[in-house]
Amino acid sequence: MRARIGIRALTFFVVTRFFASRRRLWAAAGLWGGLLLLAFDVYAAIVTYIPQYAVRNDFRLAYGAAVETLHGGYPHLYDLAAQKAAVESLGPGFYWSPFLNPPPLVWLATPFTVLPFQAAVILWSLLIAGALFAGWYLTAPGTRLTRAAFGAMWLGLFPVAFGLMVGQPVALVAAAVALCWWLTERDRPALAGVALSLMAVKPQIALFVPLCLVVAGHARVFGAWLVVTGFMALISLALLGHDGLLRYRDALSVASGWQITRGYAVSGLIGTGPQLYAAQAVVLGATLWAAWRWHGTGAAIPIAAGITGSLLFTPYVGFQDFAMLVVAGWLVLRARPSAAQMALLVVGFALLELALLVLEVPILVAEVLLLASFIYYAPTSHSDRFVQNAPIEPPANAPLAQNVRN
Repeated sequence: MRARIGIRALTFFVVTRFFASRRRLWAAAGLWGGLLLLAFDVYAAIVTYIPQYAVRNDFRLAYGAAVETLHGGYPHLYDLAAQKAAVESLGPGFYWSPFLNPPPLVWLATPFTVLPFQAAVILWSLLIAGALFAGWYLTAPGTRLTRAAFGAMWLGLFPVAFGLMVGQPVALVAAAVALCWWLTERDRPALAGVALSLMAVKPQIALFVPLCLVVAGHARVFGAWLVVTGFMALISLALLGHDGLLRYRDALSVASGWQITRGYAVSGLIGTGPQLYAAQAVVLGATLWAAWRWHGTGAAIPIAAGITGSLLFTPYVGFQDFAMLVVAGWLVLRARPSAAQMALLVVGFALLELALLVLEVPILVAEVLLLASFIYYAPTSHSDRFVQNAPIEPPANAPLAQNVRN
C-alpha cells in the first residue's frame, strides 16, 4: 500500500512539474486559443448582434427607462406600459422587454439621452469595453505573456463577449469588484468601499462580496460600501415613492416566473419555494464560512467566494453573468491555488465557453466545488497564509512546493 501511494505521489509530482515547467508554452497556447475565440465573437457581432441592435442590445431598455424618468418621473420608472412606449418610441423595430435593474443604472444611462440612441449605444459599448479592460488590467495575474493570454481568453469567452455585444452592465460590476480588490490590497479601504458600491447597477451578481469582506476582516471597506450604498438606496426610495416601489415589486413578481432568468440559476434546477430557500441558506452559510476561513489573508479569496456564492444564491442568473467567475478565477490564481483548484479553473473555463450546450448542471456543480475548495484549502496556521499578488510564473528554478499548494 505504501509503495502504491509513493508511486502515485511521484507520478503526480512528475506530471505537475512537467506542466509547471512549460508555463510560457501554455501561455502562448492560451493567447492563440483566445484570439481564435475572439475572432468567432467578432464574426458573430458583425453578422448578428450589430445589425440587430434594436432587438438584441439591452442598453435600449436602460436608455428607454432614462427617457421615461425625464418625462414621467421616477414613480413611473417600473410602469411596464410606460417602459414599452418609451422603448418603441426609439424607432421602428425596437423590441421591448421589462427593465428591472435598480435606479443607479438609470442614473448612469441618463447622460447618454442627450444623444440619439444610435450614437448613445456606441458610447455605451465603449464604456462596457473600458470596464472589461479595467477588470483584466487590475486582476489578471502573471507575466506580460500570461496577462496577454488572459486578456485574449477574457474577450474570447463567449459569455463575456455576449455581454459586450448586448450592452449588459455585468462588466461594470466586474470592474467595480476588481477595483475594490486592487484598492484593498493597497490599504485604501475607504476608496475600495466606494468602488464596490458601483455594483449597485446589477447587485445580485456580487451580492455577497461586501459580507465576505467584513467577515474576512475588511470592516473599513464594508463600512465605506455601506455608507455609499445606503445613501444611494435612500435617494432611490425618495425618487420612486410609494407608487414606484409598488410598481417595482409587481415587475419583479412578473419576472420571477420567467424561465429565461432562471436558466443558469439554482432556482431553475430545483424550482422555487421552501427547497430554494433551504438551498440559499446553505449557500449563504458556506460562502461566509469560506470568507471567515481566509480571515487576515488579503481580499482575493473572500471576494472570489463572494462572487461564487452570489451566483449560486441569486434566482436570476443570465448567460452573460458568468463573466464574474473569470474575475474570481484570476483572484484565485493570485492566492497560489492548489493543483485541484487549478484543474477546476481550467474545466470551468471550458464549461463557460460551452454553456449554451452543457446548460446549467455542470456549471452549478463547478461553482459548488469552487466554493467548497475555498473552505477545504484555507490556510490552517499563520505560517500557511499566502502572499497575495504572487506571480503566476515563478522563476524556473523555484521548487515545485513554492509554486503549487497541494
